[in-house]
Amino acid sequence: MTRLSLDLQAFITRLDALEAELKRLRQSLTSAEVAHGAVTDHPYVESIPDVLSGEPVVKTTRTPVRAVVERWKFGESAEEIVRNLPHLRLAQIFDALGYYDDHREEIEKYIELNRIPAHD
Repeated sequence: MTRLSLDLQAFITRLDALEAELKRLRQSLTSAEVAHGAVTDHPYVESIPDVLSGEPVVKTTRTPVRAVVERWKFGESAEEIVRNLPHLRLAQIFDALGYYDDHREEIEKYIELNRIPAHD
């Protein structure tokens, strides 16, 4: 019985150490993500302060989400957008549109801010 008690205590001590290490790793991962840009639920969208002043872009590109959205609003399908923006993949297009769906007000502001005034 004493041996079982010692094994259990060693197991609990090891488990506590692993939980502390996991907590430390989570904190460092979160710090790294924040340092490289805002974390989103969208794997292909990022917002980095030094890229387009933090406007959401397709990850590892300087293509703003609004550019994808505007093409889609003008009637282009996701497949047509990929043909017109060949540096992007279809998954990135769909994720940008999903980001727009989740953050419509934010992206609409960027669209409005970047609208070229019409001259009459």
